[in-house]
Amino acid sequence: MKKEDKKYQKVEQAKGRPMLHWVGKKPLESVQFFPAQEKEVYGDKDAKDFNKLFWGDNLQVLSHLIKEYRGAVDLIYIDPPFDSKADYVKKVKVRGQKVDGLGQGTFEEKQYTDIWEKDEYLQFMYERLLLMRELLSDTGLIYVHCDWHKNSHLRLILDEVFGEANFRNEISWQYTGSLPPKNDFGRKHDTILRYSKTDKYTYKVQFTEYNEATLKRFDQEDEMGRFKITYRDGKEYKTYAKEGKNLDDNWDIPIVMKTSHESSDYPTQKPEDLLEKVLLSSSNEGDIVMDCFVGSGTTCVVAQKLGRKWIGCDINLGAIQTSTKRISKVLEEQQKGGTEDFTGSLGFKILNVNDYDVFKNELEAREIIKQMYGVEDIKRPYFDGMLDNNYVKVMPLNRVLNKMDIRSVIKKIGEQTDNLFNTKKSSKKDDAVYEEVVLVIASGIELGIEDFIKKENKTGVHIEVRDILTDKKNLIFKKKPEADIDVKTKDKKLTVAMKDFYSPILMRKLELENEKALKKESKAKVEDFKQIIDSVVIDTDYNGKLFSANQEMMDLPSKKEVIKGLYEWEYSKKGNYTVAVKVVDVLGEEYFETFEITV
Repeated sequence: MKKEDKKYQKVEQAKGRPMLHWVGKKPLESVQFFPAQEKEVYGDKDAKDFNKLFWGDNLQVLSHLIKEYRGAVDLIYIDPPFDSKADYVKKVKVRGQKVDGLGQGTFEEKQYTDIWEKDEYLQFMYERLLLMRELLSDTGLIYVHCDWHKNSHLRLILDEVFGEANFRNEISWQYTGSLPPKNDFGRKHDTILRYSKTDKYTYKVQFTEYNEATLKRFDQEDEMGRFKITYRDGKEYKTYAKEGKNLDDNWDIPIVMKTSHESSDYPTQKPEDLLEKVLLSSSNEGDIVMDCFVGSGTTCVVAQKLGRKWIGCDINLGAIQTSTKRISKVLEEQQKGGTEDFTGSLGFKILNVNDYDVFKNELEAREIIKQMYGVEDIKRPYFDGMLDNNYVKVMPLNRVLNKMDIRSVIKKIGEQTDNLFNTKKSSKKDDAVYEEVVLVIASGIELGIEDFIKKENKTGVHIEVRDILTDKKNLIFKKKPEADIDVKTKDKKLTVAMKDFYSPILMRKLELENEKALKKESKAKVEDFKQIIDSVVIDTDYNGKLFSANQEMMDLPSKKEVIKGLYEWEYSKKGNYTVAVKVVDVLGEEYFETFEITV
């Protein structure tokens, strides 16, 4: 790398001790700058400063942020993957009461899978924590939320990246949940590791509330402004500050239940009370708060309520959509309640880094592919399942299969030869026949791939490539939703009416759920198209680049309601306008259309 190359940003190396080692550990010496594209704006589109919600790989987003925000972020909270060996799913419900067919009302959509190779996970977190340290201010703090799966590993990495002397707390978040197992203690807490960048950091004392069930009275105030508290049992006397007892590192906070008013039905959603404690104790109004594993958006929601500036990021579009909806409702409440005393921003933008426009959720696309081909799930490193006794690898579906991908497949086959493949019986009988086969499924194939495989593959295992774009399977998940929208104008008045909406991906998901339940093909059908729409947002003056969500034209119904379907707007002056309509179905698939009008 040349020093004068402005595309790259230097990353300071970690010097802490002790150091955890793993296979493939390497320092992150520099990162490439990735530009960001502004896509949408919500709230006050004339705000002086906007909060930011990024859709993209957080390594690339963090690399983008270093150029502007190095040493400027005051507080970082992250709730990264725990390596729990679980698939996290969101419960998706078709709105309304009557839905034809068995099992069509509710189904699951995978949001992300938390299954990692140990070395891969550690390198993944190491690189991102190094970049977070670059972004953190000298008085800043980072909170890393984890559990028993990886808390010991992450603490050693954090010791190395931030320095052992900068460890501040191991917070235990205690909660209630399912019954404990019969043969073990129940696991009822998560760990939150808290580190500073230097020995000078923001800390604002937080007090616990008194327990009214046991508290009897305050006795007389002493000369230091403290109060003695007498408990009902008459035996325990303690002296506290008037405000209460200083908060310790054991936090007893209920989890977000499905019936909670906070619930967004997003897996791994954290309670607002938890993030409120983090933000109130470790930041001030106007400080920049960042969460680059934003999930359901709780960090951004709480930061917005408390008047902090915030930056959120997630690679899953479902997380961006859930966060957008929650934050928009907070903005709406803040604007209705009056903003005279509010010092934060009342607007935020959604930005895209390195473009992810093909699939909303690649994990879900992979699952649909596996279901359509009949791939059977297996628990094996690297491979995604088996089909006709052959191992299957579904390659990334947001790009075409290339030669580097094939090299990776060949390498993995070689590494698994002793465990999975019998290459002795796989010797070629002629130029085209092997007994052992690995099936690679891809979305588009680079030219010359077949010849490249013949030349490079010396494993004794045949690699067969299938392209979903040319295969005979009816891979309907590639199709976008369709809508019939009626746009009319009269004088200065605009009327937008939803006439119909159809989502091929959603309907295919419903059919697959029915087939699972009925063990036979079943056609999905809903009584009213409004039942499958999650939200409608309209920009009445779209500039062709940045979609601006007008508060008056946002339809964000509750879980049990359906959209209104009819929307009106009155322009202040006559002229030519572009109206943009964005419709999101309950699965998270988007429909976008623009209309040219004259008023």
